Amino acid sequence: MQIIFVIIGVLIFISFAGAVFYGVLNFGNIAGMAFGALYVLFGLLINRLDTPNQILSAVIALCIFLLVVLKMRDIYVAGKTTADRGQVIIVLGCRVRGNEPSAELIKRADAAYKFLLLNPDSVAILSGGQGKDENISEALCLQQLLLDRGIMKDRLILEDKSSSTEENIKNSLEIMAQLGMKKEAAVATSMYHQKRAQIICKRYGLSVKAVSSKTRTALLPTFLMREIFALAKEYIINKIG
Repeated sequence: MQIIFVIIGVLIFISFAGAVFYGVLNFGNIAGMAFGALYVLFGLLINRLDTPNQILSAVIALCIFLLVVLKMRDIYVAGKTTADRGQVIIVLGCRVRGNEPSAELIKRADAAYKFLLLNPDSVAILSGGQGKDENISEALCLQQLLLDRGIMKDRLILEDKSSSTEENIKNSLEIMAQLGMKKEAAVATSMYHQKRAQIICKRYGLSVKAVSSKTRTALLPTFLMREIFALAKEYIINKIG
């Protein structure tokens, strides 16, 4: 039993530590590496317990592990693309490094581009403000990416005031209302982000379908773990509010 938990802990730690080599260090992989380290420690110490407590502790540890895995799977499944037709696509912003788009932002732009090609009469609301370490807004960066791919400027509507997913959706809905659009849209974002985006959209009465961009496999555990905490925060704030 000891070796099983040590191996599980090491594998967990490695799966989250890999993101660091791609320049990603956030709450997701920090929590994941800590989770793995705790399992290694648990494995090393479990033999100090008597047999009944060993069994009870092992069952609890495995249940926690399975709960996290199942929640990650739930987020992953929600990220599957379900939209191929529509009149409006809301593209959610992501980090810009100075003037340069992050890899995730480029992939979101690519997903939106494919949707816009399939729907030549559709428009895109590009949503994302300007962070402290960003020289341009995420919305403007998305616009440039799509212009470079050949999408006409009059199909691209900027929403450059938001600083969170909540504000992305809220501000985009206000633009849709001003333009007399129905509360129906596709939402383009990273697959791991779709679950939270859909929950927020539902809360605002927006009927949505997903247009998801893929994430590098080595980064997926990190972002899925981060979303578990983000979803928990969303649930708590919504309940309190």
